[in-house]
Amino acid sequence: MILGALAIAFAGFIGGLTGFGASLVGTPLLLLIGFPLPQVVVINLIATMITRLAVLHRERAHIAWRRVAVLGAASLPGAAAGALTLHLLPPHALRILAGTVVVLSGLRLLLRPAREARPATTVKQTIAGLLGGYLSTTTSLNGAPPAVLLASAKVPPRTFVGDLAGYFVVTNCLSLLLLVTAGQFDGAGLGARLPILVLAALAGNLLGGRLIGRIPRTVFDRAIVALIVTSGAVTMLSG
Repeated sequence: MILGALAIAFAGFIGGLTGFGASLVGTPLLLLIGFPLPQVVVINLIATMITRLAVLHRERAHIAWRRVAVLGAASLPGAAAGALTLHLLPPHALRILAGTVVVLSGLRLLLRPAREARPATTVKQTIAGLLGGYLSTTTSLNGAPPAVLLASAKVPPRTFVGDLAGYFVVTNCLSLLLLVTAGQFDGAGLGARLPILVLAALAGNLLGGRLIGRIPRTVFDRAIVALIVTSGAVTMLSG
């Protein structure tokens, strides 16, 4: 339990600092500790949704609400597909899928052109939302597609964090409802542990949010990409 709280607190710290890294970091750590993947999905979806509510309120003036609406709406069919097909894929296959997505997303952020922004068109937003929705109900790693989209568009940092907060609140809420409806919600055994894990995530998120802007951008970007790629590799190799 202590290890789980520390893991989710560290994941929350990364999420508060970057706006999107909580599930990317939390998933491999919780899997290594011994949490089954279905419970990791539930923990990540709930913790991220709750921690992003405060960020959504704080950054509301910087959010591109139409983009958030497109991402959130597009995530619904993807999340539904994930919830309906979740029982068809073995846990090991889902770990490989999740790890591959994380590694590729990290490499995409590392190799993206630095000269010009690539506009986040409605089509790209829809694709990112669909992919994020599917990953949401299957692995909880739903932040990678929209994060890569916004990074490529080079949106301002506060808009980046705010847009992702809005997306997470909408998508995670929809994903949890779909998992319950499809009978794929695995909260057995969490009980009193879930509130403790959520509180740990909130504490880490608060600390990470206070450090935004205090780390040199180049160092920050490289460290986060390295962490994302490492987390993806660990996810593929775990269990």
